[in-house]
Amino acid sequence: MAPRTRTRSTPVSALEADVLQRALHGLGDYAHVSVRAERGHLQIFIDDGAPVARVTPIGAHHYGLSFHSHTGRWEKMPFVGALVPLAHDLVAALGPYLARPDFSGGIRGSGH
Repeated sequence: MAPRTRTRSTPVSALEADVLQRALHGLGDYAHVSVRAERGHLQIFIDDGAPVARVTPIGAHHYGLSFHSHTGRWEKMPFVGALVPLAHDLVAALGPYLARPDFSGGIRGSGH
């Protein structure tokens, strides 16, 4: 059996994280969403929580999108492309997960 080889991940930069974050912020009320370059991926966070999605470089200025499932695993999504179009795909597919949490419960001054 041939030994397993590890593929070297393409490094990502803070500049790429900034491009993706600006693209996300430009698509709606996503100021609470941040993007950080970590461990070879662009990790997407809601406030200071755990990452909800990540973008992975796959070469030639193309990236793949994954989400963090309830099982704790990263699940690949069928979206590949440049960062700005991928931001649109991310919002279209995971918009409810990226939305600002609303803890108001709809009760305002009702005395309950």
